[in-house]
Amino acid sequence: MQKVDIAINDDRLIAHLFPAATGFRRGRSVIVGPATAVPQTFYYNFCKYLSGHGYDVLTFDFRSVGQSKLRPIRDYADIGFSSWAEQDYPAVIDWMRARHPSQPLYIVGHSVGGWMPALTYASPRIDGLLGVAALSAYWPLMARPHRYFHWFAWTALVPVTTALFGYWPGWAGLSHDLPAKLGREFAEWAQQADFVFDARQFDPRGNALAFKGHLHLYQVSDDPWGTPEAVRSLIAHYPNARSVAMETLRPADFGGRAIGHLNFFRSIHKDTLWPHALKQLEAFGG
Repeated sequence: MQKVDIAINDDRLIAHLFPAATGFRRGRSVIVGPATAVPQTFYYNFCKYLSGHGYDVLTFDFRSVGQSKLRPIRDYADIGFSSWAEQDYPAVIDWMRARHPSQPLYIVGHSVGGWMPALTYASPRIDGLLGVAALSAYWPLMARPHRYFHWFAWTALVPVTTALFGYWPGWAGLSHDLPAKLGREFAEWAQQADFVFDARQFDPRGNALAFKGHLHLYQVSDDPWGTPEAVRSLIAHYPNARSVAMETLRPADFGGRAIGHLNFFRSIHKDTLWPHALKQLEAFGG
């Protein structure tokens, strides 16, 4: 594992590279994209698993999260989801492309890490995207009763707390303090029927049209946020993808242990879900 500093204008984020196992290189690159407020350390074991099977793997923290939180949270006031989409994700993709220019690049993206990369301007550089619990967060698409808390969060809790504190406090939703702009942007998008694709801060629709890689989305049956409707709603925005599929993962088919929104990347699933993901990466081809 090698620590990597990736520059973004006058700022930077911290990533870690897991080189492919010696003597077992597949000549393929993978970026593991984290969920909102989930630190990159959560994905290290999964990265080691992929690198042990011959992939060159990179994971990272978005600015203001985990090891990429390099100053007080209020000093990230200008960082929003649009900043991650326009700057952080493209910078990570560019770094990995420069490191291995001849290798196809795949992304295994968790939640925001799954819906974001193919709607950035770097979308044409992605050969395959495996989205794990990636979904539209338009609140009516979520399962009852969870949708009602999300409605309350986006219409009242997040706008009020970000205005009062100058940041998005972890106790108001995601367990980790985040920049106020992140909360305000997500509150706006989660009330729009097309979610982020109606964002006014950048051009997600145009960027999604430029995506020509493989798109495979894992809908998790016991994830109350990522209902089939919430995951499926993403697909129509990628008409030029080389292939498109949504697959439902049911705990009963993978050892019976809960998967939910987070557990896919926990080591309890290293013998069930992780080999399944590996097969999908292999199916993306060279």
